[in-house]
Amino acid sequence: MFRKQKMRMLPLKTVYNMLFLLFIMIPILIVLIISLLVLNQQFKNQAVENIKRAQETVITELLSDINVMSMRLSHLIYTNNSEILAYAAGTDTADREIRYINEQKLSQAGNLALEPVKDIISVGFYMKSGRDTYIKNDIQRPAEEIKDTKWYQSALVNPNRVFVGSYDTGSVNDLFMGGRKDMLVLAFALAPDVMTDRSQKIEMVTFYHSTAAAERIKKYNLDYQSGKNKLGITQITNNDGEIVFSTNEEEDNNFLSGEYTLVRTPIEFNDMAWYIESYIKTSQLTADYWKNAMFLLSAAILIFGFAAYFSRYCLRSIVKPVEEISSGLRQVEEGNLEVHISPSGQSEIRMMIHQFNAMVRRLNVLIKEYEDRMKSVGKGAKDYLAAMIQGEMTPEEVNSIFGEFFAESYAILGFFIEGYRGEENERKSASKLADSFERNPRFASRCSIYIEQPSFFFVYYRINEKDYLPGIMKMIQELQRIGRMEFDVKISAVIGQKTLGYTEFDYQVTDIRNRICLRHLKGECAIIDLSDESFHWDEILMLSQEYGKLAGALYIADEKNMVEEKEKLFEWFRGHSMEEISRRVSAAILAIGNRFGEDNSSFFEVFGKQYDYIEKFRNIEDTRSLKIWLTNYFAWIMDYSASKLNASETDMVVRAKRYITDHYEDTELSLGRVAEHVGLNEKYFTNRFTKESGENFSSYVTGLRMQKARELLKTTSFKVYEIAEMTGYHNVEHFNRMFKKINGISPAQYRKTM
Repeated sequence: MFRKQKMRMLPLKTVYNMLFLLFIMIPILIVLIISLLVLNQQFKNQAVENIKRAQETVITELLSDINVMSMRLSHLIYTNNSEILAYAAGTDTADREIRYINEQKLSQAGNLALEPVKDIISVGFYMKSGRDTYIKNDIQRPAEEIKDTKWYQSALVNPNRVFVGSYDTGSVNDLFMGGRKDMLVLAFALAPDVMTDRSQKIEMVTFYHSTAAAERIKKYNLDYQSGKNKLGITQITNNDGEIVFSTNEEEDNNFLSGEYTLVRTPIEFNDMAWYIESYIKTSQLTADYWKNAMFLLSAAILIFGFAAYFSRYCLRSIVKPVEEISSGLRQVEEGNLEVHISPSGQSEIRMMIHQFNAMVRRLNVLIKEYEDRMKSVGKGAKDYLAAMIQGEMTPEEVNSIFGEFFAESYAILGFFIEGYRGEENERKSASKLADSFERNPRFASRCSIYIEQPSFFFVYYRINEKDYLPGIMKMIQELQRIGRMEFDVKISAVIGQKTLGYTEFDYQVTDIRNRICLRHLKGECAIIDLSDESFHWDEILMLSQEYGKLAGALYIADEKNMVEEKEKLFEWFRGHSMEEISRRVSAAILAIGNRFGEDNSSFFEVFGKQYDYIEKFRNIEDTRSLKIWLTNYFAWIMDYSASKLNASETDMVVRAKRYITDHYEDTELSLGRVAEHVGLNEKYFTNRFTKESGENFSSYVTGLRMQKARELLKTTSFKVYEIAEMTGYHNVEHFNRMFKKINGISPAQYRKTM
């Protein structure tokens, strides 16, 4: 009671200052100190997390290269009945003429098998006789040095398994002619056994692959040294602490001193481990923190100063007038423009009130002028185009209201955009891209655009010249340049038929929407003219529907159905011209591209670049070369689907089929074992497998084994009992019965027909 009375007796200014200090200034100061401490730790944690994310990116690239190149090495060895190994073994001879012939065959077959793979530096074949042969580039390391490496020795001890090693190029032309400094070259080694290399001449087959992870590490380090990032100096070491890859040239780097912080992430493969290590100055982990901390301290001091200054005015001459202004603003926000505030308070506040009243009167005038202007303004061509495509108006209605729209001939264009980047959402980026087109004089004077999706634009092009296509082509190429240079996007275009009048408008729009998928066949930034009948677009589009099963099998890495559909396609080649075959293969490629697009997967990411398949097939002269190319092409997609899309981890039936494909040669393979692998009981698994696959488990396994048996009978000289064992049969008589039941003839008879 006494304290309350004492407080009431104090001057108002003193009470106000005491309460302001106790309930405002001190709490703000406490919050500020705690915030600075928490912020310091968060910045440090974020800096470390950024480094780990950068390391994970390097690890992802390394593992991807290791997995894909290991599969490619195995595919190179086993494809076409180990044809490449046979050519390589043929080079192990003292006869120069025979050696030269086999070297030429090896180079031709090897380069064809490697297409379209990039970044493979060399393929090496090391003979037991001491000779060695290379495809692409010769490796400038003594054979003895290579054979003494741990990865080479491990591969020797474990035949038919891929082992990985590495080289860090210390200078230009270090490992091979044309090599750059600071390249991380991954070495993949596989020692073929007697079943694989029947000549028993080849000791080791190796891939030398330049991984993009080295370029990424080099960029990280250069940017760090130039102050563009705070990721530290990054290098790769092994279990023994030896440096696998580093771009640092200083011998005394002081990384082990307390001045640096080490961030380390392991990467494990082939029973061995590497470590991605980043060394960053400890002070740099909190460099951004101090910038923000100084800003916060400055802002806090400024707030304290303003709070102290304005606190003396709040009660007397500011609070009440400001409340009245706030109340007036709320009324304006609610739509009441008849509000008026009587001036009060200090002169500045009174001036604000006068300005507020003047603003309300001016808003009334502007809104009235805007409403009058909107009543007098009609829709434009762009609005009518959007209304027709959205179905809000029919072309006939637009023609009756705005006859100028269909007064001239026109063509509908379709633009497909890929590669939006940045923090802005795609819809906003698409709008900016469309606005940038207006800088092109031809587009601005003749075109109206409608953004159906961020990735797909419709363009209405008015035609007023006889030979209009060159003008459209030039305009599209300029728009593609704008998209590439300013927005880092790739634009593909489809040009519709020349049309006059409104009756064909809806058909033209639908036609463009259905045919934009043809971009899959023409490569990067394709421009497709639908009026050019030499490409047979209609036939290719119709035929693509027949290859949905092939595309689906490739997308989920279903080898059995892929091989069946591939054999059907190859069987169709008989008796048809190369021109007809090329159109049929183009249709299959189109079906594959459409299947990838259904799940928003990029078809072009499979090969790392975009190809003009139409031109590609024109350059292939015979069906044999085309079959080899397609076999490698499908194998590459299968490898990509299995490793990149992780199809085997998302769908039970796909997982089961992948398991069967990997273990079909195991005689103990059973329904119960596969059901256990996918985590289901046998009854539920067999019902679901039959429903989704269209055949029961036993039929699928038998079909796959017979498929493999036919391939071995056609392409190898193994005896029938050997093929029976290689395809999962204990008893050759049982194998013969099953083969004849399915194929109508015995294995021996089948081989004779081949």
